[in-house]
Amino acid sequence: MTRSALLLLLYWNLDVNAQNITEFTGFNVSLKLTTAEGYLIDQYNFRVDTTDNQGVYTYTSLRPETLSTTISIAWATNIPPPSFTTTTEFTGSTPTRGPTEEPTTTPKLPSDCDEISNRTSGVHIIYPDGKTPVSVYCEQKNSLTYTVIQSRGTVGNNISFDIPFANYSDWFGEAGIGNNFWIGLDNMNALSTNGKSYSLQIDLCCGSQLIAKQIYHNFKVDTKANQYTLTATVDIPGIGLDYASTGKDIGAPFSTYKDYKLPKGKPECDQFEYEDDDGNLSIGYGGWWFGSCGNNLNGFLYESIYGNCKVTRFATTKLLGINMRTSSGQGVGGYDVDLVSYDRVRMALFTFDSINVDRLDDTFCR
Repeated sequence: MTRSALLLLLYWNLDVNAQNITEFTGFNVSLKLTTAEGYLIDQYNFRVDTTDNQGVYTYTSLRPETLSTTISIAWATNIPPPSFTTTTEFTGSTPTRGPTEEPTTTPKLPSDCDEISNRTSGVHIIYPDGKTPVSVYCEQKNSLTYTVIQSRGTVGNNISFDIPFANYSDWFGEAGIGNNFWIGLDNMNALSTNGKSYSLQIDLCCGSQLIAKQIYHNFKVDTKANQYTLTATVDIPGIGLDYASTGKDIGAPFSTYKDYKLPKGKPECDQFEYEDDDGNLSIGYGGWWFGSCGNNLNGFLYESIYGNCKVTRFATTKLLGINMRTSSGQGVGGYDVDLVSYDRVRMALFTFDSINVDRLDDTFCR
């Protein structure tokens, strides 16, 4: 059963010489489906590999625990398929003629923003697994490149991150500065295994003020079979992903409230069982590497109030918000959480020497 059906007709009538296009090998489709009120229904990218100059293609987006979305595409183009040449084949001394395909070298698709030829900041398409397109925000600054893999903020649609574990495997949201976006655990794993060494930068903002910029090296996310376990080495120990209670986020599996088991039990994990002085208990929200239970950048989004990011509506919402420890030691009342919810954050990968990171740069927050 489909949640909605969309028919999209695409027609090319290109001047091949003017466009400098020599052959047709397929096309990419980027779809964002919303209600009339602007609420996001579904969003995805895919590629149609074909050399036919016309045809029809149907794609269905399957989401666990939701109905599917189906799109049908009809296309026609005057761009020729991959060319063939006529060569002479020799058998003994008698020549014969036959078609032989020209040897071609398929250009490598960009796996991250470092490999994008367009060196401008903005939303670009990358292929972390080498074949599946994903739109991400690329920041190009002073010849330094960031690939943003997660972001939260008040720009664009305030989509829910309180979704089933299976949905975190794929990307969702809308890439951009201050938008809500998640590149997907499978794509993080693909980047972890492409032969590059990535560092991770986490920016925490309250209003337009930069609160903290945390750096981690050798960032990797393991396979689904290994529960997408996070590994990294720290720049400053004892805070953020390295904050320690019973465990740390580094070395922890990814989980949501419903499937959380280790390293603590649910009653001992403050992300799920924080209790204020009035006896209000927190409600689990979102998915994260809940090793210390002191962090969750996929938490509920509160807007700051005049530059104040303290959680002041907990008694009403029972939600702790978007939090990340910026100090060591236990937080408020001996808990692992510090009752601060940031309203603009991002996780961005880079491959350059971290000595070049401007730790006072607050451009992202503004």
